[in-house]
Amino acid sequence: MIVEAKHLQKRFGPIVALDDVNIKIPEGLTLILGPNGGGKSTFMKLALGLYRPTGGEIRLLGRNPWKEANVRKNVGVSFDPPALPKFVSGREWLSFLAEAKGVDAEEEIAKVSEMFNMGAFLNRRIDRYSSGMLKRLSIAQAFIGEPKVVFLDEPLANIDFESAGQIISILAEKKEGGTSFIVISHIWEPFMELADYVVVLSAGKVYLAGGAEEVRGSLEKLFKSPKSFHRGLS
Repeated sequence: MIVEAKHLQKRFGPIVALDDVNIKIPEGLTLILGPNGGGKSTFMKLALGLYRPTGGEIRLLGRNPWKEANVRKNVGVSFDPPALPKFVSGREWLSFLAEAKGVDAEEEIAKVSEMFNMGAFLNRRIDRYSSGMLKRLSIAQAFIGEPKVVFLDEPLANIDFESAGQIISILAEKKEGGTSFIVISHIWEPFMELADYVVVLSAGKVYLAGGAEEVRGSLEKLFKSPKSFHRGLS
């Protein structure tokens, strides 16, 4: 399993962000869906070891990510909104990440720059980037070092239609090559042809989980009838 959570709970003071979450995420592409505040990003940060669970446990590639931070060397991540330093260039930032992962910086930067068409702005300081440039850099950083697993938080946000198609194509190619993905999104249709597994989180609980084809019908009903969805959570 890529990620396994057992009775996972996360509280922020009186706020329950995740409550008794049990998930086994297999290899391939997993799509995590749900409304704002449903627990999607909290789950991702727990899986990455950036948050410590309040209760239960979570494993990333079979290891405890909170206690064994070096497991993240096998992982790429893109946050939304992008978490990037402002006063360095995109090239300098990618070089720093490549060196931290122990891979050839020039080779890796050339690879991701071509993948995401960043040559025109890579040498600019990041605080001068448009929202689309920031998104491209944020996603590109996740592919430094050929990670086994890539977490993408809202990868199509602030992206035009043409770029969205390019990103979907990149995911398809990398998945074919053996990379696993955990994609967090508000939308599901563009990813369903690639998805192997789907999880819907709402109000900190697992509302729906299963193979992509198995749950497709439930997803269609769910997102066409949001009122029914919220009634089902009460």
